[in-house]
Amino acid sequence: MKKQIVLIVAIIFSSLFSFAQSPNDISTIDVQDTVVFDISQADSGVGYIEFPVYFLSDDIVNALDFSFKYNQTDFTYDTIFKLASYLSVTSNYNSGNQTVYFTSFSITTFANNTPMVKIRFNVSSGKFCTDDLNSVLVYLNGDACSAKITECISDTDTVNAIVAPVNNNESVELFPNPSNGFFQMNFYTNSSESYQLIVSDMNGKVVCHQNGNSNVGENKRNLNLEFLSKGVYLVQVATPSLNFHKKILLQ
Repeated sequence: MKKQIVLIVAIIFSSLFSFAQSPNDISTIDVQDTVVFDISQADSGVGYIEFPVYFLSDDIVNALDFSFKYNQTDFTYDTIFKLASYLSVTSNYNSGNQTVYFTSFSITTFANNTPMVKIRFNVSSGKFCTDDLNSVLVYLNGDACSAKITECISDTDTVNAIVAPVNNNESVELFPNPSNGFFQMNFYTNSSESYQLIVSDMNGKVVCHQNGNSNVGENKRNLNLEFLSKGVYLVQVATPSLNFHKKILLQ
C-alpha cells in the first residue's frame, strides 16, 4: 500500500513539474521580439529632434537595453528622457568609441507597444533619418532581439519638419552655469508673446513650470532653482516663435 502511495505522489509531482516547464509558460526573447526606434513619430523644433523608443513582444519584459552610433556630422546626442514612470534608467555617451549606451529595468512589467523613452539630438543641419543611426544593438531581459528603425517623415509633412538653428534676433542666455541655484535668464523676441519656462530632470520629470509674457526686444528674468537637488537639469524656454533647450548644472 505504501509503495502505491509513493508511486502516485511521484506521478503527480512529475506531471506538475512537466506542466510548469511547458514551452508555453517560458518567456523566450528572440528575433521575433523587436525594439522600435520610431523616427516617423519624431517631435522637433528649432535646433533639436526627439523620437520615441518602444518594443513589440508577447513575452514578459522587465529590462530594455540598447546601444547605437549616429551621424555626428549633422547631429549631436543630447539625452534620453524616461516616459514610463516605473523605469529605472541609466544612459551615457562614450566618446572613446562614439557610442550611446542605455539600460533600464523595473519590477513592474514593461508595457508592450508603448513609448518607453525618447532620444533627443541637437540638429546642425539636415533631416534625421534611418541612415543616421547605425551599429544598433538591442536587448530585452538581457537577451538579444531585433531592432527596427522607422523612416523619417516626408518632405511634404510640415507638422514634424525639423528646423535647424537660424540666425535672427531671437535668442536665450542663461548664466552662470554651473550655479548654486540662482540663474539670470536673458532672452530676445521680435514680438510680444506668451512663453513657458520648463525645467526637467534627466529622467524627463518636470520639476519647475512657469508661464509669462515677453516684451519686444530684451527680456530679463531671475530663475531660482535653489530648492532642487544638485545635478544636471534641462531648461526649455518656448514661445510661438522660439524653442530653446539648455542643460544646466546645480552644484
